[in-house]
Amino acid sequence: MIEPTPKRTSEFLRVVFQILWSKSDGMPIREVLGNVPRKMNLSVDEIALIPATFTPQYERIVRTATNTLIDAGWLIKHRDRWYLTVEGKAACRNIKNAEEIYKAALLLREEKKLLRENVLLTVENAEEIAWRQIWHYLHEMSPAEFKLIIGDLLIALDYQIEWVSPPGKNHGYIDMIAYPKPLGSSGTRIKVHVKHTGQAATLEGLRAFWGVLNTHDLGVYVSSGGFTDTVMEEVRNQDLRKIRLISLEDFFELWVENYEMLSKNAQHRFPLNPIYFLALER
Repeated sequence: MIEPTPKRTSEFLRVVFQILWSKSDGMPIREVLGNVPRKMNLSVDEIALIPATFTPQYERIVRTATNTLIDAGWLIKHRDRWYLTVEGKAACRNIKNAEEIYKAALLLREEKKLLRENVLLTVENAEEIAWRQIWHYLHEMSPAEFKLIIGDLLIALDYQIEWVSPPGKNHGYIDMIAYPKPLGSSGTRIKVHVKHTGQAATLEGLRAFWGVLNTHDLGVYVSSGGFTDTVMEEVRNQDLRKIRLISLEDFFELWVENYEMLSKNAQHRFPLNPIYFLALER
């Protein structure tokens, strides 16, 4: 597999510009590639076939080189057609030398890459700071307050709360009982246990919760401190009863996803405000 020099690469790109210059509607890729040998003298190596694809080497060179033009915003590849952009034509008018055009495209690509990296870094830092603040906000809640927003979430998910354990009293492993709306004989009752101690839920606690579930109950185990690996494994291997584990991260995602469905009081108890960033791909 040959690797062209920057000078040779720029010559290929100049030919691509020439082929597409007057094609406002673009041109099928096969026609662009088919015209390249008519516009320039190709070496034996460049017309040699690639064994894996049975296509000429020069086609690989052109396809790879034109990706630089795409990154610079000078060329568009859409389905089976290539198009020159207005910016691409302007670059040709302002920069006459083919090598300089290629260098300018490489420089613009690097600038855009740096901009993308800076944007992604900004978003990553913002997400980290935001989550740290949210984590502390939720962990500073009392068990009663945290249980209250769990109930708020269930209501937003269209459940009707039938019973909530009174504050300050220990009712074992059942903190909440709810049914889907509307109530009916076919509705699956869910029993909720809320652990808000900051420590990961253990296998002992999980098994104690299982002990209070009936055959047709759905168990929801919420733990702001997460779950140990043995708990996760036990739930994955448990076939007798249904149970859903909800960590703090899971709760937060559900809260965000259903934020518009929450009551005003619920939004006041755990308020969030979206901030928009550029959604560049990582």
